[in-house]
Amino acid sequence: MGGDKTAVRAALTAPDYMNIKIIEKDANRCDRLNELLGDRDTMVIHGDGRDLGLLEEEGIQNTQAFVALTGNAETNILACLTAKRLGVRKTIAMVENLDYVKMAEGLDIGTIINKMTIAASHIFQMMLEADVDNLRSLMLVDSEVAEFTAAEGSKVTKKTVKDLRLPIGTTIGGLVRKGQGMLVNGNSQIEAGDSVMVFCHEAKLNNVEKYFKKNTIW
Repeated sequence: MGGDKTAVRAALTAPDYMNIKIIEKDANRCDRLNELLGDRDTMVIHGDGRDLGLLEEEGIQNTQAFVALTGNAETNILACLTAKRLGVRKTIAMVENLDYVKMAEGLDIGTIINKMTIAASHIFQMMLEADVDNLRSLMLVDSEVAEFTAAEGSKVTKKTVKDLRLPIGTTIGGLVRKGQGMLVNGNSQIEAGDSVMVFCHEAKLNNVEKYFKKNTIW
């Protein structure tokens, strides 16, 4: 629901196996969407995404996911609540007003996205010196989730997890080694090249990155 730039980018980058419908209430914008997405198998529908009749007519009951991307947080929240009530399992709402985020989480509408926090996560990721593939800030708690790649000779490869003396509030949730996911416990030994998922609660991520950097002296 909503045909702004975010919706266009999502439609252009979505994998081919996904069948996407965009519901947009502005007729002129619908025409523009058809121009922008002419090469994609995306259906543009002129209507209001909060219209129960329209949603049912378009097969909302068989939809895997509903994404509300209008510029109005209240509209997005209400639309996702409606989609949930109609049986959609995965709902995503764009909520730009941070004051609404906690309320939205309390309503259990699904996933909340906020462009400011996403941008902040990417900026923080670029500032880190270690090899970080993904980084996300969690909006409602003072936490980050980062995916580090352990460098050859880095601290994290020298000892088992329990003996690393990681900063307080840091938890290693798991790792991927040669394409295979593995759970991590205190006796686990991280190897160079492992992709490691790290959760940092009230801990500074730059205090954690030094464990994954190359040529670091104990």
